[in-house]
Amino acid sequence: MKRMLGLLLLGALVLGGRPAAAAHYQLTKVADGIYAAIAQPGGRVASNALVIVSSQQVTLAGAHFVLEGIKDLLAEVAKLTLLPVREVILTHHHRGFNFIDFDLPPTAELIMSWQTWQNLKSEFRQVKNPVAFFDTGLTLQRDPFTIVLTNTERGHTEGDAVVYLPNAGVLFASDLVFNDAFGYMGDGLMRDWVLTLKTLEGLDARVVVPGVGTITDSGGLQRFRVFMQDFLTEVLALVEKGDSLAQAKKKFSLPKYAKLPGYQTFLEINLERAYKELKEK
Repeated sequence: MKRMLGLLLLGALVLGGRPAAAAHYQLTKVADGIYAAIAQPGGRVASNALVIVSSQQVTLAGAHFVLEGIKDLLAEVAKLTLLPVREVILTHHHRGFNFIDFDLPPTAELIMSWQTWQNLKSEFRQVKNPVAFFDTGLTLQRDPFTIVLTNTERGHTEGDAVVYLPNAGVLFASDLVFNDAFGYMGDGLMRDWVLTLKTLEGLDARVVVPGVGTITDSGGLQRFRVFMQDFLTEVLALVEKGDSLAQAKKKFSLPKYAKLPGYQTFLEINLERAYKELKEK
């Protein structure tokens, strides 16, 4: 129940930013033909997306797609180009949520890791789009872009995919990265997540589009990795002292990050997830 509540609260996370150009997303150009779709305060969208306009089609990438949000995003894309949306790269899917990631453009092929496909097809709703899923990685050539998809295996969920456009130096990390925010981590594989972040830092991307928060760069990615390490170190210290989960909730303190957007909303559910994983290991 708490996990479900945490995910429902994703849409309520309020972040700062410019006034919304649309109800749910604001598009910002990060390179020629590449746009970050930033989730806007007050909307029902819980996670950022990426829009890639190639010479013949549009490719979207993201997760937590809801009907209102995808309609809004398509309307914004239509202001950029008359080209059709032919692909949606689904970066992850949380099990148990039939109202997200299903109401996508009917003519678009869905591309995702095999783990995300397993999560998606476990829902009672039927996927109506054509689907392609991959194991460790997949490279798409969409003139003039090379789009490199990598299955990170274990991080924010099992099977998170990152989207990297090497020629433009743009990395879409989706919910593997929260920029100056405290987002939902209730399905996270915590230790593996930190290792994944270290690997992503090695790309030295010029632009990093996070799942939550504003556009950043490799420095923002590093800041989030340091936050993850600080968070897990504090939880591990309580585990090693032999504190119960209830005691850990009372004693946990991370004042350096207490003012981050989402801290109060997600602290309990994130702490529970980290405690249980670190306790088991």
